[in-house]
Amino acid sequence: MISRREFLAAIAAAAAPRPQIERFTRSGTSQRIIVIGAGLAGLCAAYELQALGHSVTVLEAQMRPGGRVRTLREAFAPGVHVEAGAEQIPGAHEITQHYARVLGLTLLPNRTAGTRLVYHVRGRRVVNGDAAVWPLALTDEERALGLSGLFGKYVEGDITRARAEFPQHTVRALAELDRQTPGAWLRSRGASPAAADLVTLGFGTEFGSAAAFVLHAVNSRGSTQNYRIEGGNDRLPRELATRVDVKYGVPVVAVRQDDRGVEIVTGGGGSALRADRAVCTLPCPAIGRIFDEARLSAGKQRAIREQHYSRTVKVFLQTRTRFWLKDNWSGFAETDLPIERLTPDPGVDPGSRGALAAYPIGAYTAALEAMSEPERVAAARGQAAQIFPELQAEFEGGLSHCWGLDPWERGAFALHTPGQIGFIDALAAAEGRLHFAGEHTSPWTGWMQGALESARRVVREING
Repeated sequence: MISRREFLAAIAAAAAPRPQIERFTRSGTSQRIIVIGAGLAGLCAAYELQALGHSVTVLEAQMRPGGRVRTLREAFAPGVHVEAGAEQIPGAHEITQHYARVLGLTLLPNRTAGTRLVYHVRGRRVVNGDAAVWPLALTDEERALGLSGLFGKYVEGDITRARAEFPQHTVRALAELDRQTPGAWLRSRGASPAAADLVTLGFGTEFGSAAAFVLHAVNSRGSTQNYRIEGGNDRLPRELATRVDVKYGVPVVAVRQDDRGVEIVTGGGGSALRADRAVCTLPCPAIGRIFDEARLSAGKQRAIREQHYSRTVKVFLQTRTRFWLKDNWSGFAETDLPIERLTPDPGVDPGSRGALAAYPIGAYTAALEAMSEPERVAAARGQAAQIFPELQAEFEGGLSHCWGLDPWERGAFALHTPGQIGFIDALAAAEGRLHFAGEHTSPWTGWMQGALESARRVVREING
């Protein structure tokens, strides 16, 4: 049951202008299509192609839909759920909001009104603003500028230039930024090492490329409000899955194509399936060698083989109450500690049980993967308690999810390292009768919006 605050926010969101999304009309004859993967991209592609009168089957290796959109409920106290995967829907992500509404799902604000984000730097909590004192070796000019001013001086111009060509010419817009890490790029613009650390807090100076850093900012812009789906974000893929034909427990082990169609070979002694076309939505690390006989171009093969992914780990810490809300903290924190950030569960009752998630996406994920489950929880708890000391008394237990260790995903999202931004176009390109979707093939890289946008692109490719 939602609170009055959430109810009023939902009414406001419902009253906002609805985005106009392209309506598809079939062109040509009906085709037989096999979709590989029941993540958000695969389900959306199947849903739209089926609506156009095509015959579509989705093959999913796991026994659930959603891929990296995964909500965890059973391991937590009643009334508490957390997002192991995709957490939020920025207000500019109109395609995601469109499908939520079409499927009858309620969008709620992702952050409790009136609460504050906290930064934790060099052991100190800081609230951004004119009075913020950053415990870093900034120059006098940088200290006077503050975080917002530093962002404006060193980053905003590149964001503006990239947005001017986004999403149609994303790769071209970011080509110059594709050569350096975020830290090297900021220092080349005159930022001190301390300023580079502050601007990239929660991302990292040596994590990914400057192009990936700016792309993330571009993808997040356009609205001050972020949303989530009432009851859990996995309700979106689950609703789509009820409307299409999904075969669960059917891993694909080989794909072949010729001029007449495609052949899909499944594991477990399954027979080969024939179709006119196939859509692959698997993340690159999970593709393996299934396309060895598929006549893919050298550029496509290289992009699949080399595309870097974040091996995100989330460690969830259940608490007796949502103590952070009592002090008007949102529960969202960015820090220079190895865990990088904290995010809260979506509940809004301060007196009820809740959860905080440590959410590293960078180098520390390798250390966490090497730990046992109790060790991960202890490490995350110890660092989170440095940000919120109250956690020590409120902590009840925890668990983790390591996306890099998931055999069907092997990573959380595509994260371009220097020289890789062009992989967006290479991974998106159709190859004969094979089509490719997923957040890694979209300018909205790393978001549910990317999965859905890429699915709609594939529909246009197949529909002609």
